[in-house]
Amino acid sequence: MEYLELIITIELKKDIDFDEAGFVIGKNINKSMLFDEELKELHPKNQYKNYVFDTFYPFERDKKYKSGKLYIFKIRSIDVEMMKKMRKCLRVLRSFDFKILAIDAKLVKQRKIKTLHTLSPVILTIDDQPWLQNQDIKIFNERMIANLEKKYKSYFNEDLKAEVNLVKSIEFKNRKPVGLKYKNIKLLGNKVSIEVKEDEISQKLAFIALATGIGEKNSALGAGFCKAEFIK
Repeated sequence: MEYLELIITIELKKDIDFDEAGFVIGKNINKSMLFDEELKELHPKNQYKNYVFDTFYPFERDKKYKSGKLYIFKIRSIDVEMMKKMRKCLRVLRSFDFKILAIDAKLVKQRKIKTLHTLSPVILTIDDQPWLQNQDIKIFNERMIANLEKKYKSYFNEDLKAEVNLVKSIEFKNRKPVGLKYKNIKLLGNKVSIEVKEDEISQKLAFIALATGIGEKNSALGAGFCKAEFIK
């Protein structure tokens, strides 16, 4: 397996609060997809989009990204051809929020993952309510793994045909839920570090997590974006 990562350099046209950045980036990616007929058809469908993005970097200590400053953000997907099309679309995007100055690309091959660290909160909902840390951790793990299995199947069109629990251990990095603004509401999630099992299926799902994000709202808010520690 492999994923393609786009590294996008932008200049902000207005100040943007930290908890709004994901929605702003997601909105502009969606807008750019309208320039390609196949991506345009994908956009409104109620299915996994199989891409994830992070927020603007560098972070600002006051949690406000500044108009006129340069930042980067990344987009990843297991669907390499889709990302190539998205790169072309982003080159012609005209946004009220930022100006795109450069787009670089990096192809990343699968390697054995030791630990996944989420840089943005993982959003998982149960009966339309966010999972919170005072709830059963077993439910968190089950929902997270089921979500990754569905992403795997949606792209490769095959089941993994085995029971999966990729988690060797999990650590929550926040005491209180982390909120991300989405339209007129705030969605709550948690940042986690996950030590991954070394068997083949667990490693496949861990790579899917790295390529497409953990949990929900990956392509809308950039939720569940990960970095990995690899096994040397």
